[in-house]
Amino acid sequence: MSGAWADLLGALCSWAIGAVLVVSGILKLGTAEKFQLTVAQFQLPQWTWRDRRFATAFPWVEIGLGLGVVLLPTPWQVIFAVAILALFVAFLVLVIQVARRPVPVSCNCFGGLGDDTVGIRTIVRNGVLVALAVAAVALHRSPASVAADRLATWCYVIPALLALATGGALVAWRAYADKRRRDRLVRTLTFQDADGNELPITEFQDPPTFLVFFSPGCGACHAVVDHFRWWPNLLKDGFDLQPVFIGSPAEFAPQEKFAPLAPHAWYTDQATARSLQVTGTPGAILIDAAHPLGHEQTGGHGPIQDLVLRPTWRADLQRQAAAGTE
Repeated sequence: MSGAWADLLGALCSWAIGAVLVVSGILKLGTAEKFQLTVAQFQLPQWTWRDRRFATAFPWVEIGLGLGVVLLPTPWQVIFAVAILALFVAFLVLVIQVARRPVPVSCNCFGGLGDDTVGIRTIVRNGVLVALAVAAVALHRSPASVAADRLATWCYVIPALLALATGGALVAWRAYADKRRRDRLVRTLTFQDADGNELPITEFQDPPTFLVFFSPGCGACHAVVDHFRWWPNLLKDGFDLQPVFIGSPAEFAPQEKFAPLAPHAWYTDQATARSLQVTGTPGAILIDAAHPLGHEQTGGHGPIQDLVLRPTWRADLQRQAAAGTE
């Protein structure tokens, strides 16, 4: 391969992996709560999702790595390219593991712009990114250096500016697309009871309602079912609580564990759950007039319990138990 073609191909590969991380990081800014929930659903070590510091810092790490590989000259650029390759390999291994689980999990890729369930498409995409990163490391061409050498000295900033502009444009597009999607969903989204009767999602706004989501293949949901029956007695004042089953009545009917909630449950599908930012089960959201498609999304028995119950629920439960023994 001639020097000119090697420079161009190497610079393009490096720019591609850098731009992907810059765009991904920019799109994650301001979405720490959602990203934190995704990390928890991926079952990463607890320190990554117990508080919001990892979810807040990770987008900046992505942006920093991405800008480093497109803005720095060789040999510093190669160090960033190797770091990105290691990160992409870790992503690939993780999505392969997640794709093998029985309960679907959304990757919330690119800050929700690519909010798809982890599967073959996710694995292929991450495999392509690994291949690009391998090529970038092997060819070790700095986009900034190539732009400066082939065009003009001041052009070294062009690759970084293009990556940042791409991220900014996608943020604006996501905001526009999200608004259209939210408006359409508020008008059309419904849940069904076991008999097929529909209820518009707007009916959950008054009083504000906590929706707790279960799926038939979710073993972790069993612990929530055991406690759900006494939650109404300890619920935050002024709120309602509703179970939502992701699937059909036929899928839940054979499972006796869900029988206590079945008469009160509403049914929906995976696509609707994802549109409400529910990325795994057990999960919960709060719907009110200001947030007709839900907010305060969380997952797992403990976080859901903290979301729906009043702060004094433990003391209240002890008092109720003591009163029952008198």
